[in-house]
Amino acid sequence: MADHYNLYSLKHFAGIVADCIGLELPESYAPSIGWVSALLKERLGGCADRAILYHADAVGHHIWQKYTGLFAPVYQHTTMSVPFLSTVESVTPVAHATMYTGLEPEGHGIQTYIRPQLECDTLYDVLIREGKKVAIVAQADSTFLHIFKGRALDYFECANAVEVQEKSLELIESDKYDVISIHTFDYDNAAHAFGPESKQALNAVSLEAEGFHRLAEAAGKFRDQHKYLLTYSPDHGQHPVPGGTGAHGSKMIEDMNIVHFFGTI
Repeated sequence: MADHYNLYSLKHFAGIVADCIGLELPESYAPSIGWVSALLKERLGGCADRAILYHADAVGHHIWQKYTGLFAPVYQHTTMSVPFLSTVESVTPVAHATMYTGLEPEGHGIQTYIRPQLECDTLYDVLIREGKKVAIVAQADSTFLHIFKGRALDYFECANAVEVQEKSLELIESDKYDVISIHTFDYDNAAHAFGPESKQALNAVSLEAEGFHRLAEAAGKFRDQHKYLLTYSPDHGQHPVPGGTGAHGSKMIEDMNIVHFFGTI
C-alpha cells in the first residue's frame, strides 16, 4: 500500500480535551472526534477534572512505527492511540496554534514559522473563563511561551527536558492545577542535528517517554481525589536530509503524520 496521510486533523485536539473535561467550546472550534472522547469519558466514568497534556516535539508517526518499543512507558498509562495529520507548514508554531484554537492556520493566522502572541480565542482562554487553574511548563524559548503568552495562567520556563519534568512533577504534586501543558523538544533538537533515527534522537524519544511515565505516576497518586485525562501529543514529524541531519516544514509523510496517545486515571 502506498503511503497516505492520516485522517484526523490536529484541529480536533482542543475539542477532545474540552469534551473530556466537560467544557463547551465556541462554535469557531473544530469539534471533538466523537468516538474518541466518548471512549475516554466512559473510561473516566464521567468527565475529567484534571488534564496533563504532554507535547514531545517532532516525534513522527514513522518513528512510532519503526521503534514502537521506545514508547512502552507511554503505553503503560494510555489506552488509545489515534493517528493525526499535522498542519501546512509542518512546523511547531503553526501546529500548536491549530491544536489549541481548533482552527486551520488561515483561521488563527500563523501559517509559517513565526511566533506572535495569538489574539484569537484559545483552549487556555476557555479554561480560564471557566475558572480553571492552568500552567504551561516548557523549555526555554518554547513556542508555547511565545504564542500563548499574556494570559491569566502560570508560565514556567526551564533550561532542558529534565528541568521540565521536575517542575511538572512539582506542580502535579502541589495539587493546585487543573490543566498542565508540557512542551519538550530534546528529540527535535537531536533529530535536526544528527538525523531523525540517530542514536541521539532515539535516546531523546526514550527520555521524553520516560518523562511522561513519571508524570503519569505522580498523577496516579491522586486517583482517589481526581479524574485525570492524559495525552502524549506531538505536533509534527521530521525527515532525514543529505548530510545526516533532519528537517521538517514540508508536506512529506514523515513531517505530516503523527500519532497521539490518550489515557485516563
